[in-house]
Amino acid sequence: MRRLVAAGKVISPDVVARARAAEPGFSARMGDVFRDFDVLLTPTIPMPPWPTMRFEGRSVVGATLGAADITPFTVPWNVSGQPAVSVPAGFTEGGLPLAVQLIGRPHDETTLLSLSAQLESERPWADRRPPENQLN
Repeated sequence: MRRLVAAGKVISPDVVARARAAEPGFSARMGDVFRDFDVLLTPTIPMPPWPTMRFEGRSVVGATLGAADITPFTVPWNVSGQPAVSVPAGFTEGGLPLAVQLIGRPHDETTLLSLSAQLESERPWADRRPPENQLN
């Protein structure tokens, strides 16, 4: 966390202000899809989960750049503030969980929670666990 705070201090207040000023326009553009659709379905991450400690010992920049491969479907919605939920969508051959992301209209968490509950009632997942040999 200290390294992350230190890295953040390198970014000037002007850069932060410009980025924050661009947020409403970005959010509006991202929200345009919801003129025609109630919910958008995307991958949560585009590959099976990585082993734990994959970035142990790397710098903040190194870990952030390394993790960029798994975040392209979540970052735009995190930045734009759209509500999103990750729901299980099956398992790898080794038993590791896979997921999809449901993204909703601004301030419409109710639709996502309702849809998630429907999916869980049709395809229960609470009792599924990866095999012990996959937890490392």
